[in-house]
Amino acid sequence: MNTTLCEAINQGELIEFEYEGLVRIVEPYIYGVGENGEILLKAFQTGGFNKKNDNSYTWDVYQVEKMGTVQFVGKDFSHERAGYEKNDPLFSTIYCQK
Repeated sequence: MNTTLCEAINQGELIEFEYEGLVRIVEPYIYGVGENGEILLKAFQTGGFNKKNDNSYTWDVYQVEKMGTVQFVGKDFSHERAGYEKNDPLFSTIYCQK
């Protein structure tokens, strides 16, 4: 289990990491094991590259094994983002969640 991800979730801190060669900045919400056994992070992206490349950000699920080194951005988020689903059924095991 990645304690850095749980620390970011528990403290409500934005994180930055490289994913598929591009930087992502996200609000992390759920970290755990997906239905297929992969380790996942569900987060709301707030900065960096997005799939549409148009600066519109949304919820996404990241495979942790594909994430580069996680760094704290130094900004907190205390709100609960619209669309957040605690105990998301996508996860068979949840290590930590907001």
